[in-house]
Amino acid sequence: MKKFTVLVSIVLIIFGLVGCNTTQKTNSTQGSTPSPQQNTSAAKTTLTVAAASDLTKAFAEIGAAFEKANNCTVTFSFGSTGTLSEQIANGGPFDVFASADESVIDDLDKKGFLVSDTKQLYALGRIGIATSKNSKIQAITMEDLLKPEIKKIAIANPEHAPYGLAAKQALETAGLWDQLQSKMVYGKNISETLTFITTGNADAGFIALSLKDDKTLNFNLIDQKMHQPLKQAMAVIKNTKQEDLARKFVQYVNSNEGKTIMSKYGFVVPEK
Repeated sequence: MKKFTVLVSIVLIIFGLVGCNTTQKTNSTQGSTPSPQQNTSAAKTTLTVAAASDLTKAFAEIGAAFEKANNCTVTFSFGSTGTLSEQIANGGPFDVFASADESVIDDLDKKGFLVSDTKQLYALGRIGIATSKNSKIQAITMEDLLKPEIKKIAIANPEHAPYGLAAKQALETAGLWDQLQSKMVYGKNISETLTFITTGNADAGFIALSLKDDKTLNFNLIDQKMHQPLKQAMAVIKNTKQEDLARKFVQYVNSNEGKTIMSKYGFVVPEK
């Protein structure tokens, strides 16, 4: 009888141990299940914005504020307006286009690539002459660019970059384009133009006010009457799958909060 009792006890202990192991395995599996918070994070909507290079600093701040207000993710593709326009016409996967040239937005709209009622003017840009603070060269006026020590002048390619075209127009107005054309080195966009200056690959150059950095650059504004107004417009792209969120982004840029940020970076914002 004692042997039987001991045998039963051993069997019960074995079953108990198996039960514990099963529970541990179940708990382990449950522990690997993503929490509701993780699921929410993974499900965030992403908005993709094609934006002119002069917007790099301003839109980085606007994007962060918009993400916080709308629980979404905003990614930017910065480049020259002409290049981005071509990408959109060829089906580029963007939701919003912020151009540095209003006429490019109008052209894309006429060709059916934009949601027409979302077109908005959002800023007027300004350009100026910049030199590196690491250089002894100074260029306060356009005439200073004639100095023999200034051998290379950076400019965004005027064929597809509105800020480059504005710089060319200003030099033509001043009667200096023909004299200085041989010194020109062309950036793909205004950001690359800035890089030419900061790396010493150009002695001076024309950049957007919105990209100036007082710590590294000497910068002097050009009279805006010297070139055509840099009217910057934006719109929602017709093939977007995030139209509601894209509309909100356009509206945010022209909201009081958005205008405050744009003004901070030297843009003249449109009046209501």
